[in-house]
Amino acid sequence: MLFRTLLLLLTLTPCALAQEPFHLSVRTNEVSITFNAEDQSGHPLTDLTAADVRLFDNNLAPDRVTLFLRHKDLPLRIAILFDESGSMDGALRPSIIARGLAASILQTPADQALIIRFDFESKLQQDWTGDPKVLATAASHVADDNKSRCCGTALWDTLYLACRDHLSPQTPGAETSSNAIILFTDGLDNRSHALPQDVVEECQRKQTAIYPFVAPDRAHFDSGQKALRSIAELTGGRVFYQQSTSEAITASALQISQDLRNQYTLVYRPAKFKRNGAFHHIKLESPTRTAVFNARTGYYASH
Repeated sequence: MLFRTLLLLLTLTPCALAQEPFHLSVRTNEVSITFNAEDQSGHPLTDLTAADVRLFDNNLAPDRVTLFLRHKDLPLRIAILFDESGSMDGALRPSIIARGLAASILQTPADQALIIRFDFESKLQQDWTGDPKVLATAASHVADDNKSRCCGTALWDTLYLACRDHLSPQTPGAETSSNAIILFTDGLDNRSHALPQDVVEECQRKQTAIYPFVAPDRAHFDSGQKALRSIAELTGGRVFYQQSTSEAITASALQISQDLRNQYTLVYRPAKFKRNGAFHHIKLESPTRTAVFNARTGYYASH
């Protein structure tokens, strides 16, 4: 969800950040959620009304819903990030990945994507383009200087800078694009100054979902994967596993495109709201339709 004012609550020590979930804290009496909905077959539901959506904040209905808005066919702004650090050696085929992504996400003249490669620092490989061939060509060169670079991975720094410097903020109810980061990494970081909380705060401000793609040989439950699942959940993205073929990449990219093009914005005032630092769980359901919702899952109400 996107909040009018955000304050990040640090609940973990830095050494535990990659192993435990991290959460948002908010100082406001009005909460905004951007979400998408599907039927049981995975097809997008693009005709929901306010009467079709029931929201619970800590199991309570809101005092008031102040805005419900449907977005259809929003143009996409997708930042594609490739982890080229030593721990990912040989795990990615960026040119094949980029071709699959470009075919699925660059579908209209208004859609654009960029490419950033990173290890201990990040490099803009290709600025915004709507040309699939340009994107694929740039991706084929992300590993050109791997052998001459130092060791280490600055994952959180790269995510933070990608969001801060390259993605535009969105106003609830007046969105002009649908932002996302598609991230190819193992989730390990040993060089960043930014914390995962900083990334979540910046992505929250820019209304940007993070979609990690996990290298096929990575365990689901190591510390890097836990961190990736947490950051995807808190920004409204999804984690994709077993992405070892161009067909799988293309199918996943189509899912992301479907998520982002057809969204809803809901703004509400929580019932019995107190700034006591407690975590508020958010649940969406439909009293009238068979719907599966994808949205951020909660926030902290700060003191």
